[in-house]
Amino acid sequence: MNQEYYQHPELAQMQQQIAAMAKAYLNKVYTWMAVSMLLTAGTAIYATSSFETLAWCAENQIWLLLGTLALILIMSFGRNSLTTGALSILFLAFSAMEGLALGPILSLYTTQSLGLTFACTSGMFGGMALYGAFTKRNLSGMGRTLMMMLIGLIIAGVANFFFGNSTADLVISAVGVIVFCLFTAYDTQRILAEGAYLTDSVDRSKGAIMGAVSLYLDFLNLFLYLLRFLGAARD
Repeated sequence: MNQEYYQHPELAQMQQQIAAMAKAYLNKVYTWMAVSMLLTAGTAIYATSSFETLAWCAENQIWLLLGTLALILIMSFGRNSLTTGALSILFLAFSAMEGLALGPILSLYTTQSLGLTFACTSGMFGGMALYGAFTKRNLSGMGRTLMMMLIGLIIAGVANFFFGNSTADLVISAVGVIVFCLFTAYDTQRILAEGAYLTDSVDRSKGAIMGAVSLYLDFLNLFLYLLRFLGAARD
């Protein structure tokens, strides 16, 4: 222990308490994220369990995707007015619906390539999350730039959907991997900072759910963009 600790024990204790609060908050966020990912995986497996189920998911995929978007908007804009229970139900519904929407996409690839992509996504996500948690650099200034990049990524993706240029698709995918790696570090640091100052139990519970939504979307998008490089089509 250094001299500063002996001179300011109250300050050191306060810093330890703040760090403990932030860590507990992040753990809660990751718990919610793990539950949601397991639910998504389960419903995705269910979606591919039979030809009839897969066909229904494929026919209604656009409505499932619009439904997930609607749920995200409701959670984001209704965070303050919704109860914690309602917010958690919406998040679980979103996770289940996302799995049904993903079913037809995942069915196009081999199990081995899906496993490889998931492993690579986990490694990249974990590395960037650790960077966001432990770096001394303030990443808050990246928020606006990342949002602009995300908007550009969406516009480019929609445009290329109509043109169908394979080279452009690879470039968009590469940019997507970079953007969501950076988003992972940014969101992790933001969530830790939020956990350090939120003291109300209701606010912390709601914040943990919304933090899990952010990290879930980071992981999912990173996985889908990597799948374009690592995914091997079924015969």
